[in-house]
Amino acid sequence: MKRWQIYILFFLFLSAACSGPVTDPDYNFPARPLPGKDAMKLLKGASRHIGEPYKYGGISSRGWDCSGFVYGMFKKYLRISVPRSTDELISASIGIKPGDSRPGDLVFFKIDSKESDHVGIYIGKNRFIHASNSSGVTVSDLDDRYYGQNFAGFRRIRFGLLAAGR
Repeated sequence: MKRWQIYILFFLFLSAACSGPVTDPDYNFPARPLPGKDAMKLLKGASRHIGEPYKYGGISSRGWDCSGFVYGMFKKYLRISVPRSTDELISASIGIKPGDSRPGDLVFFKIDSKESDHVGIYIGKNRFIHASNSSGVTVSDLDDRYYGQNFAGFRRIRFGLLAAGR
């Protein structure tokens, strides 16, 4: 066999080895719920902020916006860096059925647009904690007519895709 034929066969073999079926990233990084201990730590910490004000772009006790609240709670109480914006949180998470939701999952709403534009942290029993622009940090119920009409779904962070600061 000539040298150039060996190179071609090697290149073809290498190309075939590198190709393969494209898989959904959600398949490669299954989204598991937060362990119970971490979920309780997150929710207990978040509840300390109830009553703090809303502030667009806020990420502190002086004022939170919805995604800033999610970002701040994961960072402060679990030392996990999650994305800062609602869109980025959606990209870093996977949709889950309501019956599969667990404390620590995220709950999204379409309030002012066709895209999800509001997020909170699910605490269980159809309730979630979030930074509302009308009430500040508060606990709300998914059975509330306003939130029920605007509900966009539950999502779970794919922690395998995030850089954890643990």
